[in-house]
Amino acid sequence: GVTWRRELTHTGRRSLILVGSEALTLLPERAREASAQGTRLFVISDENVADAWGDTLASLLAVALRAGDTLVLPPGEATKNVAVLHQCWEWLAQRGCRRADVVIALGGGVVGDLAGLAAATYQRGVGLWQIPTTLLAQVDSSVGGKTAVNLEAGKNLVGTFYQPDLVIVDPRTLNTL
Repeated sequence: GVTWRRELTHTGRRSLILVGSEALTLLPERAREASAQGTRLFVISDENVADAWGDTLASLLAVALRAGDTLVLPPGEATKNVAVLHQCWEWLAQRGCRRADVVIALGGGVVGDLAGLAAATYQRGVGLWQIPTTLLAQVDSSVGGKTAVNLEAGKNLVGTFYQPDLVIVDPRTLNTL
């Protein structure tokens, strides 16, 4: 269940943060609500996290997640670049993502930063849910809305703050690090 809940309202975008062991079990209800409103869900993850949590997430989101609406990227910091960001935008466009839809970032800081920046900039902002799977992402970037990509000149040089609509922090995801 949820042991900690906080709703942020002063960030320009309402943000609900749910923390606790078994917090992932709240996703089916959220997915049903989204689906009832006609909202589609698009998951962005990396190979390592998708191997560990992809099937679980797909099962939890089954009511709203369509086949092919998950983009799995290579793991690691080298993925967090403008070319992969462009790949995310093209993928969202090809899948028919609309302004009312939601990008779900399933992963650590790299995935959260990249998927968050894609959500912030695609159609000038679509919904964003963060499901962080590393300790730093759980206590920092997902909750704070930091999004960014790296340039050859340095790390996190292009980005913005884009508060997620929903953050699900389930400590069980740390077991697969």
